[in-house]
Amino acid sequence: MTRSQAPLSLEYILLGFLCQGPIHGYDLYKKISNFEGISLVWRIKQSQLYALLDRLEEDGLVTSNMVPGVAHLMRKEYQITPVGRQSFLTWVTCPVSHGRDMRQEFLAKLYFSQKSGVEVSLELIEEQKALCAEWLSSLHISYSKTTDEQHYERMIFQYRISQTQAMIEWLDYCRAEIQGIFTRNSGIEQ
Repeated sequence: MTRSQAPLSLEYILLGFLCQGPIHGYDLYKKISNFEGISLVWRIKQSQLYALLDRLEEDGLVTSNMVPGVAHLMRKEYQITPVGRQSFLTWVTCPVSHGRDMRQEFLAKLYFSQKSGVEVSLELIEEQKALCAEWLSSLHISYSKTTDEQHYERMIFQYRISQTQAMIEWLDYCRAEIQGIFTRNSGIEQ
């Protein structure tokens, strides 16, 4: 790899789609832009998509080949490398480390973890829930150290506590939803 930093979340999303098989850039753009699934969380311009694919190729996470097309004589088809696949699998199974990353990055991880299986999704949810519980404990400690005169600080900590509690409740909902899907799909009666 030419750069020392890890890929961005959006690049991991591209890797996730490439894990499903080789695909042309425009077809990948259509898949991401479809108003189901990941498009509820992420949006990308077509020019940005190609720039990110080029960067991933420079980093050795994807390769491309020119293949015959229908409307065009030759089209560029992208596929993930073993290094790219391993990088994606590491990313998708790790919880996010900041609450602000729940809104997009965790939702993307949850989307792709479901494609890897119920167990992968449930493990990701449980690890994220444990991390959220650590955040919540730390926030309670910080709140308890404020004085009655620190009104603004107390409001900020209470806001963050409420957000983190909501995240934990939402993770419980996700666990139940995924378990319910598994139960319905496997024909097991509840």
